[in-house]
Amino acid sequence: MQPKKIKYYLLGLFLIGMALFIVLHVNSAKNIRQLISGNEQLLQELNVKNEIQKLQTSMARTDSKVRGTVIAQDSLHITGIESDIAIIKADLKEINKIVRNDSTEKLLTQLNYLVDEKNTFNVQVLDTFYTQGKWAAEKLINNQKGKRLGEAITGILHQLDSTRQSEVNHTTHLIDTSGQKALSWGTILVVFACLTSLLAFLYITSRIHRQEQLIDELDESREQERRLTVVKDQFLANMSHEIRTPMNSVLGFAHLLKNQPLNSKSREYVNAIDSAGQNLLEIINDILDISKIESGMMRIEPSSFSLQGVLHAVYLLFQPKAEEKQLSLQVTTDEQVPDILYGDVTRLTQVLVNLTSNAIKFTDAGTVSIHVARSWQDGNGVRLLFTVKDTGIGIDPAKQGSIFDRFNQAEASTTRKYGGTGLGLTIVKQLVELQNGFIAVESKPGEGSTFKVELPYTLGEPPAETGSDEELLPLLPGLQQDIRILVAEDNKMNQNLLRHLLSNRQLSYRIVTNGEEALQALQKSNYDLLLLDIQMPNVDGYTVIQRLRQEQHSNIPVIAMTAHAMAGERDKCLQLGMNEYISKPIRAEELYRLIQVYTGKSLGPDISGNNDFSTVADNGHLISMQYLQELSNGNSEFEQTMLQQFIAQLPEDLGQLKQAIHASDLPGIRTAAHHLKTTVSFIGLEAHLYPFLEPLEHVTEEDFVQAEAAESFASLRQLAMQAVQEAMSFLL
Repeated sequence: MQPKKIKYYLLGLFLIGMALFIVLHVNSAKNIRQLISGNEQLLQELNVKNEIQKLQTSMARTDSKVRGTVIAQDSLHITGIESDIAIIKADLKEINKIVRNDSTEKLLTQLNYLVDEKNTFNVQVLDTFYTQGKWAAEKLINNQKGKRLGEAITGILHQLDSTRQSEVNHTTHLIDTSGQKALSWGTILVVFACLTSLLAFLYITSRIHRQEQLIDELDESREQERRLTVVKDQFLANMSHEIRTPMNSVLGFAHLLKNQPLNSKSREYVNAIDSAGQNLLEIINDILDISKIESGMMRIEPSSFSLQGVLHAVYLLFQPKAEEKQLSLQVTTDEQVPDILYGDVTRLTQVLVNLTSNAIKFTDAGTVSIHVARSWQDGNGVRLLFTVKDTGIGIDPAKQGSIFDRFNQAEASTTRKYGGTGLGLTIVKQLVELQNGFIAVESKPGEGSTFKVELPYTLGEPPAETGSDEELLPLLPGLQQDIRILVAEDNKMNQNLLRHLLSNRQLSYRIVTNGEEALQALQKSNYDLLLLDIQMPNVDGYTVIQRLRQEQHSNIPVIAMTAHAMAGERDKCLQLGMNEYISKPIRAEELYRLIQVYTGKSLGPDISGNNDFSTVADNGHLISMQYLQELSNGNSEFEQTMLQQFIAQLPEDLGQLKQAIHASDLPGIRTAAHHLKTTVSFIGLEAHLYPFLEPLEHVTEEDFVQAEAAESFASLRQLAMQAVQEAMSFLL
């Protein structure tokens, strides 16, 4: 069955099912109505019998009272005779109302006559009794007239009862038949509903199963896409490093050659090398930028900046190129435009540079202008309109809708004549949208183009004067200032490790030893990334991230560092506002990858030196040097320093743990055990010492027994001292 036709089959089955359901329902309802009507008729017949019985009873009671009065000559018996006669008339009237039809018309006429005669006779007997006395009344009673009237009335009532009994029998039969039919149709309706529900359930179940299969396939596809994205990002990162480095060398040497005495031919070759290198570097940058945007690695980082400073920098950048093409480059702003703004100055510069570069590239004569106007302002919020206008080749209206697509230029000949990747405007559009702005283009072929970009900002504050630069940002000299990292770590061995790893990639960093210092440092200076240890004295990492996000409202990327191996620890860190989680012992490549991902910047080359290093065999020792050698990358001096630090710090950490156990200080036990885990992880002691440290790190009042803790510490100390002896042997 074709998938496109299945809906029509399902619709047909649904309509047939609905028709059957309606037919079943109509028949069931019809029989139920007949059953109800029969019940009503049966009730009516029972009411007739009841009225006939009441009439007979009332007449018998009246006759009894009349006879009792005459025989006993006691007028008390006659009390209420008028009301009894009225009741007889009322009963007769009710019988006439509910029984009258063609078959009973004659009987009712006779009954009415006889009952009136009977009532008249009783009244006559009473009148005779009062006027002529007992004997005259008895004589009137004994003349059999009253008896004949009573018998006649009884006979007619019996005939009426017989007639109604046949109606009762017919009605009862009708009720039984209707009930059986209603039961049958109801059973059919229930069976049909159950069958329909079963079929619907089976169909829905099959569709749900298929949907679950599709979801699994989609999840697998997404996972594969994620893996491919990681591979692509890694490739682009490698390409950035592997291509940009030689390209910078090529451009650098080309620039040096330009300053050397050259003949005209050699200078032409050097200029060609420089131009081609610049174009290639621009293409590489475009590809990397669009990849960052699409992978979500491009982040908006607001800060206060001077708009006039940005415009002046753009002007200085493109003025030589404009003069080379004999173009007039103009930069103007309206008076209402504020100078100090708060926003992402890097992305604004990138947008203006791309648009201005395109304008100069596609303009052979005339003017390229950049104008800034204020389109809206409310309090501290302001929207600025940036207009980049040129008198170049222009864009056909039919092509204007696609110029923002990737790898697309207005004409096929444009790429051959002017070069480029067709990514510039795509990058501009996505950067503008990342900042919640919009971009539009107005152009006519041969008359030039006008690109309008509107971006939202808030009014900024001029940078405050700082007291001591050394106190504000004591970064290591001679390193790259492009990436600035704040490290919050109280363990000295971990501090030495991070110094080594960050210095190897020429990264600027500052190390603080507790959470309070980290918060103060972030208030005083701007950093690209915070490496935050979770377990620190006084103010721990959890408190730092909460105060950072809720009180300081900082969006700085935060990577948690912890030796915790508990399930859910990563989720807890991310839930509190951290961006990522890295477990100790720290792996160099994982750290470098996270720094690159969350700063959005490429790292410098590894300057650690020789990558070839020999591995120290375990030879049955507790200590394993593999991890330390991986970190050192062949730097024996770093290995010696870390071993010396281990020998010095381990006894100190053991002393703190012993003191805490002796004092039953549970927080102190947990902190000391955590520090020891970090200390011993550098030289591969996890398998030997973690079984003793893990229970102590998570000890609670319920499970703490001082004697057991002391016994565990004794075993731990014995192994630790053996590890210290081995470390000392490695130093010899």
